[in-house]
Amino acid sequence: MGSARNSCLGKQIYGAERWLRSASHVLRADGSEGLPLPPADKMNIHRVAVAFGSKAHAPIRSMDFGKGFAHVFDDKAFEIILGELDTASDLFSYLNAKAAFVSGGPRVLLDGGEEDLLAVYLANGCVFPSATGIVLVGSGIWDDFSARPEYIAKKKADEVSYLWDKLIDEVAGHALSGTLEFGPSLTDTELALRVMASEDRYQRRLLAKAFDDFLRQSATSMRSRLAVSTSGTTYVFLATPHGADRRDRGVELMARCWAARGRFPANATVVGIATEQYQQGRGHSLDLFCMVKPAWTAEDQGALDVLLSTAPFFKGEMRLAFDEPEYPS
Repeated sequence: MGSARNSCLGKQIYGAERWLRSASHVLRADGSEGLPLPPADKMNIHRVAVAFGSKAHAPIRSMDFGKGFAHVFDDKAFEIILGELDTASDLFSYLNAKAAFVSGGPRVLLDGGEEDLLAVYLANGCVFPSATGIVLVGSGIWDDFSARPEYIAKKKADEVSYLWDKLIDEVAGHALSGTLEFGPSLTDTELALRVMASEDRYQRRLLAKAFDDFLRQSATSMRSRLAVSTSGTTYVFLATPHGADRRDRGVELMARCWAARGRFPANATVVGIATEQYQQGRGHSLDLFCMVKPAWTAEDQGALDVLLSTAPFFKGEMRLAFDEPEYPS
């Protein structure tokens, strides 16, 4: 019976993968084409099956059913995992690490639920422990981990990170509804949003703090600031007075992104976010710009030196730096 279930699930999940690799676009609910999918050879596909209605017990374990590792979650574990790993970066990192751990050296016996395996991963610094032989993951580990004071403190500290999510949602909503006033094409906007959305929850916390601090200071003295993510992306924040010409603001944002690319030559990607100086009770607009420039040449540096001689962007300014433990004590 178990072999038949495994075979049926394997056919379903590998069949879905075949369709995905042959499709060119995401399909909307009405059947129309949405965002384009990358070429099949550029895809990184995670095979996930969810046993809804399983009452916290999936009848099939995660394994390779013949054509690549597949994750099988029960409904309870799936809800916990999506609630805990609520960015694409965090979720995909866990799926990759779990697949390597379960199908690697040790034989993993899961006596508890998938959420207990997740707790082992999180408690060990978002990696699984090195082990050989048999590894027994008992029940109740998640309950103990999620009751720890440092875990509760992390959830509290992460609250500010959802400001970053709000920025992404706001621009994406205007882009999808066609209400962007002007500026970059949808493709350019999408690229900037993809970069912003690739940040994990911890980096979103630090970036949101940096952006919030910048906005508060923009009301009195600060026009622009830099923030650098461990993802390898440099962010440029710009705030201009209400009523200033947005086209001029866009040109300045692009120039400042160029300057930021030269200031941090190891970071090939720069994302610029421009808005108005903060005034309580007043609305705001947002402009995005994304620069992806893998190489920084001597000619680029020469052009930047000329630019900085006339507009000394970031001269004498340090980047906004927020450094704190992911799990506050």
